[in-house]
Amino acid sequence: MNEVAQEIGRKIRQWRLATPPPKTRRKRRGETGWRDHMTIEELAKATGLTVTTVNKLELGYKAPRVESLLLLCQAFSCEPNELLPKVKGRSTAKTELLDELHALASNMSPKQIRDLLRYARGEE
Repeated sequence: MNEVAQEIGRKIRQWRLATPPPKTRRKRRGETGWRDHMTIEELAKATGLTVTTVNKLELGYKAPRVESLLLLCQAFSCEPNELLPKVKGRSTAKTELLDELHALASNMSPKQIRDLLRYARGEE
């Protein structure tokens, strides 16, 4: 398994367990069935991804596509850099560029990131 995918999966699980379920289904503390976190099924519904995909991402079996990462961030109300692992090891030109891209992406809206991706792929 890919170490990066595993680290992202750990962060997805941490965020899911720290995110309350939709208010319409949440019960009061002390009542039967009360829980303080979102289920995989609720996360799948919130993102539009399948339960299987969310499960594989959380277990680190596969790395999320950028579009999936943005959907997860939207569901968690977090920034993409909060789900991505920090670069370890020595600094190279590539890691410096990735750090710069990471910093830029944290200040962009999901729409701006999608537009940038389309441009980079030559779709515009």
